[in-house]
Amino acid sequence: MKKILKFPEGFLWGAAGSAYQTEGGNTNADWWAWEHSQKREMALKAKGLDPKGFYSGEACDFYNRFDEDFSLAQHLNHNASRFGIEWSRIETKEGVFDEAVLDYYEKILQSAKYHGLTVFLTLHHYTNPIWFAKLGGFSKKQNVDYFLRYAKKMVARFSQYVDFWVTINEPELYTMQSCIVGTFPPQKKNLILALKTVNNLIKAHNDISQYIGQNYPAPVSMAYNQVDLEPSGFLGEFVVRIVRYFVNSYILLRTINYCDYIGLNYYFHHHLGILGFRKHSAHKHELTDRGWGIHPEGIEAVLMSLKNFGKPIYILENGIADAKDARREKYIKDHLYYIHKSIAQGADVRGYLYWSLTDNFEWEEGFWPRFGLIEIDRNDLLRRKVRYSALKYAEICKNNYLEY
Repeated sequence: MKKILKFPEGFLWGAAGSAYQTEGGNTNADWWAWEHSQKREMALKAKGLDPKGFYSGEACDFYNRFDEDFSLAQHLNHNASRFGIEWSRIETKEGVFDEAVLDYYEKILQSAKYHGLTVFLTLHHYTNPIWFAKLGGFSKKQNVDYFLRYAKKMVARFSQYVDFWVTINEPELYTMQSCIVGTFPPQKKNLILALKTVNNLIKAHNDISQYIGQNYPAPVSMAYNQVDLEPSGFLGEFVVRIVRYFVNSYILLRTINYCDYIGLNYYFHHHLGILGFRKHSAHKHELTDRGWGIHPEGIEAVLMSLKNFGKPIYILENGIADAKDARREKYIKDHLYYIHKSIAQGADVRGYLYWSLTDNFEWEEGFWPRFGLIEIDRNDLLRRKVRYSALKYAEICKNNYLEY
């Protein structure tokens, strides 16, 4: 017999997205330049792939269809939304801020509020202006000041519409993918560069957080990517402790005092031993379309570790690539079950934002991974189609409880 699992009064329900992944048409971003670079195109062709399928292009055209998307979110009973503003659109040249673009972003924010949405606004989500990237981006300490100048202007301009600030999205993954794994621009595999980058991102967050707190009080956090790791085999515990520190704790411990809440992104669970990661098949984990192991129990483990910091927690991203919409409903409900279980054990979780509201441009993977509650039909003028799982999630949002 199913139980009714009630969530705390005032719980926030919604979905998330990022500016670059949804807006489209941004030729001023380092990602756009990288997508169209000869190196990137040759790498795709070597794999037998057509580079045209990996251009962000018009993406979801959120830049022009934001009101339609917020209206759909409202009709799906969402009361919160996370989205971003794109630095590379706003400051196309060093020191030159485009007032017309700022006016347009203000309309987007006004639309979100009109549709009754609590706003989580992200200042930096992976992408940089080309001019900033050419100066070395976040790998150089002196460049942090450029970000702070931009961020301060945005906070001053938009604070009246923003309920929660998200300074930087997943600095852990940003650093790893761009400076260690090398799948994001600038594709430089260099540990020293990675260390400089991550420490500069920490400084950027801490400095802008202090500015917001002193001048425009509103809750501030990063969006932390936290991975659930389990030991496997000989010396597994030892390996997990080391990896967990660098993957989960290094940035968190250096920024937590500059966070009013903890923004959590949860996707990943791994079994780790002295020989590296064990395959998900060895533990009979079901896989997403991207090959990520599905392990909802992991979010409980992560939340219980974050509980110790004594701060409110908002889940800013949690989602599944599932083009057929065959597993998304269960994925959401299973994760919400363990979130509810964590709340019962004292974790102060106050909101859940599914990733993502719509299908979007999934970075180096292009458009094929489908995370959206709402399908974007790329063969029919980007028509929005609400998926069945979105309707089931809408019931949870409306009732503020999970029937499980």
